Amino acid sequence: MAQLQAQTLREKIHFSTNLTLGMPLADSDVKPLSLLVSAEYQLHPRLSAGLGSGISKYDHLMLPVFATFHWHVSKPHRFTPFLGCNIGHAFAPKKHVNGGFYLSPSVGVSYKLKGRHSLSLSVGYELQEYSQLLSCENARFLTQYVEDISNHAITASIGFTF
Repeated sequence: MAQLQAQTLREKIHFSTNLTLGMPLADSDVKPLSLLVSAEYQLHPRLSAGLGSGISKYDHLMLPVFATFHWHVSKPHRFTPFLGCNIGHAFAPKKHVNGGFYLSPSVGVSYKLKGRHSLSLSVGYELQEYSQLLSCENARFLTQYVEDISNHAITASIGFTF
């Protein structure tokens, strides 16, 4: 009986990797690039939720940690449309930079391969907030101030689920 439950649990957990490229919106000129990994648990045949992390590059290197949700719009087929969302916080390893809110909703389609494997393509929106300490110095004075930054981008992502 315990072996059956473990097998069922193993079937409900899957892992994903995603490579995301972005096109900045009007307030930013930096093109974002992200490599994300996540582990998800299937709550319902069409709904899964989990946790993820990765590396994201805007002006600075960021390390997002997020909750992820995927809703399959229809019953699973060879091509299955889905809605997804990552929401969390991105940490900045660089001194004088503080991470902030991270949000990335998307819409896409997954293509079923052999077994539990699938490829996915999606488009979405990404919001990455952070702040940085800036300094201005000359021979007479030093001034510092905090700049709050909100990067917005339209994204395209390719992923692999196993």
